[in-house]
Amino acid sequence: MNRNDRNRVRTVASLVALSIVAACARAQAPGQPAPEQPPAQPTGQQAGAAGDSAAGGGGGRGGAPAQPRPYNRVITAEARTVNGMYRAHRVNDRLFFEIPRSELNRELIVVSRTVAGGGGGGNAFIGGGANLFVQWEREGNRILLRGNDYAITADTTRAIARAVTAMNRGPIIASFNVESWGPDSAAVIDVTRLFTTNINEFASVTNVQADRSFVESVAAYPDAINVEATQTGTQQPPQAQGGRGGGGPAPRPITVTARMSWSFHPLAADPMMPRLHDKRVGFNSQRWIDYSAPAHRAEEARVIRRFRLEKQNPSAAVSDPVEPIVFWIDPATPEWLVPWVKSGVEAWQPAFREAGFSNAISAREKPPEAVDPDWSMFDARHSMVYWRPSTVANATGGQVVDPRTGEIIKAEVNMYHNVQNLLRDWYFTQVAPLDARAHSLPLPDSLMGKLVEYVVAHEVGHAIGYPHNMKASAMYPADSVRSESFLRRMGGHVATLMDYSRFNYVVQPEDKIPVELLIPGVGPYDRFVVMWGHTPIPGAKTPQDELATLDRWARMQDTIPWLRFTTEDAPNDPFALTEAVGDADAVKSSSLGLKNLERVMGMLLSVAEKPGKDYTLLEELYDNAVSQWGRYNGHVAAIIGSAETQERYGTGVRFAPTSRARQEQAMQHLADIAFRVPGWLIDRDVLFRIRADGQVARIRQAQAGVLNSLLGTARLHRLIEYEALAPAGQAYTIADLVSDLRTGVWSELSQSRVTIDVYRRNLQRAYIEAVERVIFPPAPPPGQQLPGGPQAVPQFATDARPALRGHLVELDRAIEQAIPRAADGMTRLHLRDIRLEIERLLDPATSK
Repeated sequence: MNRNDRNRVRTVASLVALSIVAACARAQAPGQPAPEQPPAQPTGQQAGAAGDSAAGGGGGRGGAPAQPRPYNRVITAEARTVNGMYRAHRVNDRLFFEIPRSELNRELIVVSRTVAGGGGGGNAFIGGGANLFVQWEREGNRILLRGNDYAITADTTRAIARAVTAMNRGPIIASFNVESWGPDSAAVIDVTRLFTTNINEFASVTNVQADRSFVESVAAYPDAINVEATQTGTQQPPQAQGGRGGGGPAPRPITVTARMSWSFHPLAADPMMPRLHDKRVGFNSQRWIDYSAPAHRAEEARVIRRFRLEKQNPSAAVSDPVEPIVFWIDPATPEWLVPWVKSGVEAWQPAFREAGFSNAISAREKPPEAVDPDWSMFDARHSMVYWRPSTVANATGGQVVDPRTGEIIKAEVNMYHNVQNLLRDWYFTQVAPLDARAHSLPLPDSLMGKLVEYVVAHEVGHAIGYPHNMKASAMYPADSVRSESFLRRMGGHVATLMDYSRFNYVVQPEDKIPVELLIPGVGPYDRFVVMWGHTPIPGAKTPQDELATLDRWARMQDTIPWLRFTTEDAPNDPFALTEAVGDADAVKSSSLGLKNLERVMGMLLSVAEKPGKDYTLLEELYDNAVSQWGRYNGHVAAIIGSAETQERYGTGVRFAPTSRARQEQAMQHLADIAFRVPGWLIDRDVLFRIRADGQVARIRQAQAGVLNSLLGTARLHRLIEYEALAPAGQAYTIADLVSDLRTGVWSELSQSRVTIDVYRRNLQRAYIEAVERVIFPPAPPPGQQLPGGPQAVPQFATDARPALRGHLVELDRAIEQAIPRAADGMTRLHLRDIRLEIERLLDPATSK
């Protein structure tokens, strides 16, 4: 890659630690070159003055920098020295870096992470921190640490490059006197205060107190310098971080001590050739504005985030990489889970092999102390699977990248200890009737290990560059995910690990599917995306040279649907659902899931009632069952007002409104299932064991969620728009929705004796509340402008308001006629109350 190509790939490093990596700044202007020989040494009197200044960690503030002193006066016999990228010296409580001239103006990443402490109690985010892009510069007898900014770029041969370079000039984070010159003209600086004082970019807490902060250790390697230090400062108490609520004085800040790690690592001197991003293929990406692009505007460019894999034998079809991807396993990982974590990482090996790389990804345990006593899992060079002692029921994956090219430097997976609890709840609620191992709790270690392996593999996918692809679970026919031969051929019920398609709840007991096929694995989409991102393209010297081949590969999804990726700008794709299986036909798949959920309800007492134990587990499992019922209904509701999508590049239509017939089928399902509470969900033997009250409200909340979704403003607007664009009679309209809701929610009004139970009464009240939010939309939060600017009046922007007002008039008339047929007093009072609410909505003045 030539110089101009490299200049086109500088990008924003917008990265958050441990999920997606943190942003920092870059500077182009170099400092003055170091002298060929060390400068003449000052006199003794001058040296003493310099020593006084240096003792305070001076940076030349308030005047000219102090003069350097003789080397042996600074790096004394007491110094403990380590050699690496820089020589680092500890002299008593001070830390010196000896920075060679060759390291000046070299672009670096500094990865900071919390090693211990931090004030978080049992949920302290050990490993949390930030990423900073910097370089050392010389300014006379000072060394500056300047931030680097990669937000914009331009070809250095173009006139606009001068202005871009000026805009990219980053902040000076710290300034250090040159205390001495090394024998090879290396600048010796005292960096202690970088880690022990209140320098924002290096402070883990506010108001860092130097008298209670100190350097703990330093380790040096040819391509890294790692420093650990203890910082003491303050932070607001956790309960105060969300505001004071009822007023009163603000709580006093509390003292916090954290042990921090900073890992300095140079960006590649020979940057990786980037691969340009394609919205048809799922990759995390780096973005920047290129002011020298051959277009009549400033264009955004994107490159994918990926590891730098290069074949040892470029001519071989399959070769080991020069530098494989290695994930180190946190030594804190429970011993029995280490093999499962390892197999979760290495589940990706076959996908890389198909891309031409053998042994491309592996997991290892920490090296013995005798091999590397200073080994750190917070080293910028070490990709990690961390194990977090936390009650958070989650896991995450992210990466630290070279902002110039998208090369992943450090991949990070966070496994929170309580993810095991989440996995138990998911597995039991979705597929317990299909696996005898889940007929009692706790789950056996062999099953929990397999579930942890699944989560690790998913998060490793994130860490190596792949975002979620929620579309994948709808790319197989719904009936096929009940076929053992299909599941074995495709590697599971979903085409990728990167969907939230947990466990195969569509399978029924009579299908006799082996239990190992209930859990997804690396699928054909995963192998496709690894191939697309990593397969070498012979003869390509620049990113543009690869475009024809990459486009040809991306167009494979035109005929192979399970290679498709979520359309980025599609807000209403009925196939891009979370927590779904078989949503190519959400009505059928949700109906099958409900059959299994009814079986789960029948298992609750036998599984969760244990003499000597309270009913916490029973309540948790029941709450999950109610949530799953609501989730299945939500999958069907997503069909209304939806548009099926496929991302395309200049080859046709990207959005197709869902057919009227499919939407009508969905509404009928909701009328039968979502709007009528199944008796099996109201199990008195369960309910009166877990809580004295709250059941009716719990069901109301689940049903209200479906109604609010169906009557959401955006969905109503889409129905109106699609009707306007469709041939006459082919669209499912807002009038159809209102009519179907009338049938589904208010069906009792046509009975000869009108009886409405408490669950239906609550549903009908929730319906009126949902309609009110459309007719009288809430004001936007303070400071937030309405779409279209301050003059926009969205409540009158479409036909939704008049359609619903007209519906209320008709509903009021039907209720008036039904009241004389009410079979009981509560039904009669309820209907009268609803009429009063309708009157208030139609004519607010009459309610005053």
